[in-house]
Amino acid sequence: MKTFLISMQIIVCFVLIGSILAQPAKTSGFNLMTGGTSESFYSKNKSRTFESAMSKLTVVCALLLGAITLALNLV
Repeated sequence: MKTFLISMQIIVCFVLIGSILAQPAKTSGFNLMTGGTSESFYSKNKSRTFESAMSKLTVVCALLLGAITLALNLV
């Protein structure tokens, strides 16, 4: 059981690192020309984007990693 949990922890850890590195940057530098936020199709439908999927995957992997770590401490 302990070997299984350790191997799952390593796999989840690599997936978590990959999902963090795959996330796009929140800002693209200085936006002096745009002036502010603009309403667009992209800004209205952020729940269907790659950025949203990576964010959700990161949260799920972080919670899973915490649960596996707690289980390893109990075993």
